Amino acid sequence: MTTWRPRQLAQQTGRTFVITGANSGIGLEASRDLVERGAHVVMAVRDVEKGEQARATLSGPGRASVVHLDLTDLDTVQTFAKTVSTEHSGLAALVCNAGVMGGPYLLTVQGFERQMATNHLGHAALVTALWPLLHSVGGRVVVVSSIAARRGRLSATTTRDELVEPGSAYDGKQVYSNTKQANLLFSQELHRRASAAGSPVSSVAVHPGVSATNLFTRQLAEAGSVLAPVSKVLTKVALQSASAGALPTLRALDHSTPSGAFLGPARFGQLRGRPELLDVYASGKDPAVAARLWELTADVLGYPLPV
Repeated sequence: MTTWRPRQLAQQTGRTFVITGANSGIGLEASRDLVERGAHVVMAVRDVEKGEQARATLSGPGRASVVHLDLTDLDTVQTFAKTVSTEHSGLAALVCNAGVMGGPYLLTVQGFERQMATNHLGHAALVTALWPLLHSVGGRVVVVSSIAARRGRLSATTTRDELVEPGSAYDGKQVYSNTKQANLLFSQELHRRASAAGSPVSSVAVHPGVSATNLFTRQLAEAGSVLAPVSKVLTKVALQSASAGALPTLRALDHSTPSGAFLGPARFGQLRGRPELLDVYASGKDPAVAARLWELTADVLGYPLPV
């Protein structure tokens, strides 16, 4: 199999990309690369001040702008989409990258479990709201999943409460795996439905392996761990870099990557390495499970998904 190299990704002059969670980690590194290729990157971030600090580190022929987006609040998703739609007539790609991992049982302002709301529901709402911009130019949706998706337990009989309001049955680690399974299922179902509808929008899922991002530090801090202050140093030593973790996302943006693909490192149990085309995990393959997630997601959001 021929190894993909970042130089194979074309210049992106005149194209607009939205990347969620773009102020750090994989989102920031993907933004950096795209700006260097001439793109306009809309950095969708929860903390605008941190977003502006991150934007200041980017340079190149392209440019970046920072727009507030809190995926845990579905109202701000709509506000964000209106802002982007006012300023842009089309999107080359929407990269659904932002995420949270673990922590205590918390509910969003709409009353949904925080991890599922951030990692899946908010992104599903964002894809729906930005669909006209994606459809107009045949854009691409890239969904960042995880190797944790292999442990997801969503099924064709999953209930609404099991998805978004687990309550006393809450298991933070399992819910995180479920959210990453949901990312993979959603991407696959979006590909199938867009293809069936004749839509020019494509959908690709990726996993970054295990990379040095803020997810681990944030999880430790929320748990009150004494390791939180040193976790950034430890993760940089033990894990692959955020720039390496961003490579599957960049390959997903390459026009040679087909819709419906799943990309990620393949070495050392898929923990690290160059991005390769992978078999979709068993947890993300079943169309019946994907259709059930699609149905539940539309029910929770209160409106149909785009296709």
